[in-house]
Amino acid sequence: MAKGVKNSVRKKASLGHFNYDDFYQKLSSRIKEVRKAKGFTSAENFAYDIEISRISMGKYESGNFNDIQMGTLLKIIDGLEMTPSEFFAKGFD
Repeated sequence: MAKGVKNSVRKKASLGHFNYDDFYQKLSSRIKEVRKAKGFTSAENFAYDIEISRISMGKYESGNFNDIQMGTLLKIIDGLEMTPSEFFAKGFD
């Protein structure tokens, strides 16, 4: 072994610490809840305003998705006039 190199055991990452489907459902509910509370009555118009497809917005609000791009999620949160911290502060415990 080279001088100064320690022999350490590598920590391994693992999956299964939370329910992904439950998280996506919470995300879906939160998007719809906040949109309505903020006075955006139409998901279609909201999607148009923030420049995402209305079909995608419908999927995000119905929970009929299993992936969302970070940029899209940030557009939604920004369009809801919130920060990510504010958005995730409720409903994700």
